[in-house]
Amino acid sequence: MTHACFPSSRALPLKTGYYPTRLLQTRVTTTLIVTSSSSSSSLPQQLLLRCSSPPVVNPPFDGPQRSSEWFALRRDKLTTSTFSTALGFWKGNRRSELWHQKVFSPDADTISSTGRAAMEWGVDNEAAAIERYRSITGREVGTLGFAMHADASFAWMGASPDGVLGRQPEGGILEVKCPFNKGRPELGLPWRAVPYYYMPQVQGQMEIMDRDWVDLYCWTPNGSSLFRVFREKEYWELMHAVLREFWWENVLPAREALAAGREAAARALEPEPGHELTGLVVARSQKLAAAARLLCKEVAGHVEFFG
Repeated sequence: MTHACFPSSRALPLKTGYYPTRLLQTRVTTTLIVTSSSSSSSLPQQLLLRCSSPPVVNPPFDGPQRSSEWFALRRDKLTTSTFSTALGFWKGNRRSELWHQKVFSPDADTISSTGRAAMEWGVDNEAAAIERYRSITGREVGTLGFAMHADASFAWMGASPDGVLGRQPEGGILEVKCPFNKGRPELGLPWRAVPYYYMPQVQGQMEIMDRDWVDLYCWTPNGSSLFRVFREKEYWELMHAVLREFWWENVLPAREALAAGREAAARALEPEPGHELTGLVVARSQKLAAAARLLCKEVAGHVEFFG
């Protein structure tokens, strides 16, 4: 039996501070009224808020990704695309390299040549992948340049979603992956299962944007596959403990020491390649990845849907 590729999601209450303006026009809750800013407001092209109690709001950036404004916003944030590195998922010095970049060269581009080629492949094919996702699922895909958590205590994190799916409270997030296939992307095949190392990124996106599900879409020149990943709060709490320590005990104190001219003190704060909880986070990531639901798979133009 053929099934729809986009089963209904679980409900999620509206969270102040995240408003995809290309999708949201008016929403009312018992505590929050959001309207388009046709009335006089000091916030250009933003939304007018009236709340029973003033919320803490970190407004999203709805401009284009990879613009100068986008890079400036990311400069002082730990972004979801780097979460697996900050958690110590990778062998070698990648965690230290991320720390060094955030402390000593926040404006520098430290991507390796191989990493740059993979990134360029993804950027070059992202639009085609999103269009194929639209064609397969029939979903409209909204855009949002950069999302920040509504709570000021999480303002050090940010996310750049590939797409926003629907409105709150039932909307989701689109994350697109275009595998580089070890330098031979033209021979790549769609995933049969979700790689576990993407779990920190998509779970981080859901926490920051307060959405309950992500469509994780793997696109290749030879076909594609679509998985649904649901939000897991316990997993988030586990990885957040490691991320917070990395940022607040390694990155920020080192920046302060460097600004005070104490470079040796700054370098002494370099983190270990892994954290004592890294193994547990990896194991939980593997479990979540295995639980991701395969919604549909496309090979040679034929799309098969799964329940």
